[in-house]
Amino acid sequence: MICRCRNCGGSIEWKIGDAEGVCMACGARQEIAKSDIYDEAGRLSEEGTEESLEQAMLLYKSIHGWQDADMLCRACRVRLGRMRWLVESAELKKEEMRFEAKMARRRKILTALLTAVLVCLAVMITVVSVRLIRYNRAAEHFTAGEYERSAEAFKEMGDFLNSRARVYRSAVELYKAGRYEEALPYLIWLDGDYDNGYYLQKCQERLEERDADTSKTLWTAV
Repeated sequence: MICRCRNCGGSIEWKIGDAEGVCMACGARQEIAKSDIYDEAGRLSEEGTEESLEQAMLLYKSIHGWQDADMLCRACRVRLGRMRWLVESAELKKEEMRFEAKMARRRKILTALLTAVLVCLAVMITVVSVRLIRYNRAAEHFTAGEYERSAEAFKEMGDFLNSRARVYRSAVELYKAGRYEEALPYLIWLDGDYDNGYYLQKCQERLEERDADTSKTLWTAV
């Protein structure tokens, strides 16, 4: 901080708390006048920065009771407090905005995940619904005695629910009805499941017996 020398008008550099300073031009040592401190405090107050207001307050306090220094010190304190409050409010606002942006990103991610899950569920439900419809139609064929159609329909469904068991039941009904040619492919496909190949063997035996009888009949006819 600089004030003017009362002897030569030169500059006297001083710091807060100094009682006197030395002129850089004439070398005279002079007491720092309260008016100089007051003026410097006013200049710092006009700058309006946080640092300048703090320095102005210190200068006004150093000349406590002189003119309106106390009032101006309080004014600087109020301005400084408001400035800090505004800065803190701005920082709080920025923090709130960052938090909102973060939450918005999370909401987007959650929405995307939820949408993906719902789409997957919809696809799964659709697939299962279609297969259930096919399963019920195959069951209707079985109930109606259309065992070859039910066997084929259940076979196409693979391992869905008890489709393999329903293929077996359809093939057994075909066997019981004497329709060995229709039953045989499904019994071969099951590869001995459910009865260790019992009906497959019986079906093959009946076909062999039928072929033998047919051959015998032809020879007799000749």
